[in-house]
Amino acid sequence: MMKIEQRNAKPKAEPLDRGRIAQVALDLIDEQGIDQLSMRKLGAVLGVEAMALYHYFSNKAELLDGVLDIILEGVMTRLTPDGAPLARVRRTFDALRTIAIEHPHAFLSMVSRRFRTQRSLEFYEQLLQLFHEAGLSPQQSARYYRLMANFTVGAGITEVGSRAKQPDATPIILEDFNYPVEFPRITEVVPHLRVTELDQIYCAGMDILFAALNSDVAANR
Repeated sequence: MMKIEQRNAKPKAEPLDRGRIAQVALDLIDEQGIDQLSMRKLGAVLGVEAMALYHYFSNKAELLDGVLDIILEGVMTRLTPDGAPLARVRRTFDALRTIAIEHPHAFLSMVSRRFRTQRSLEFYEQLLQLFHEAGLSPQQSARYYRLMANFTVGAGITEVGSRAKQPDATPIILEDFNYPVEFPRITEVVPHLRVTELDQIYCAGMDILFAALNSDVAANR
């Protein structure tokens, strides 16, 4: 009798927690796009009723905050504690840009979310601490953080668009754009805007920002 009961018993479900739920949500977003994410669909993947998820996340907005935490954890695993503060700042923003490449569907939503969870605020604090250690004033830290964040977000959006990873993407026409009579300026510039050029363009832009930043750091001494 015991053997029959064991044979018919359902496998024990993996216990739920916020981290596991958020990771599965991120996997769904990567696969299907953020518009397709719902508590019902997420619950089905996890093998539970949607209502069970509300014990961990009160709504979809809070769930997306949890997804942002998972993404930031991934960014932090790429960073090492060695090097000067500004070198670590550069590595942080370089890692943030990779979100657009690795999680394009999530990126477009994540960049509009405020840092408000414990994990995201810790990430924010650690980044601003690096500016402080480099010798910047609070006003300078705010200015350069915003400049670099805005530039990195813009670079990320370009990554998503240029690599055509939006859910409704159409073929990239600019890769082979060649209408010198009707659009001469676009035609001459397009070879320098292709996907193969994105890394170089991003690095050149960050070099400009860090040149100004290093100048201000030197002036503060």
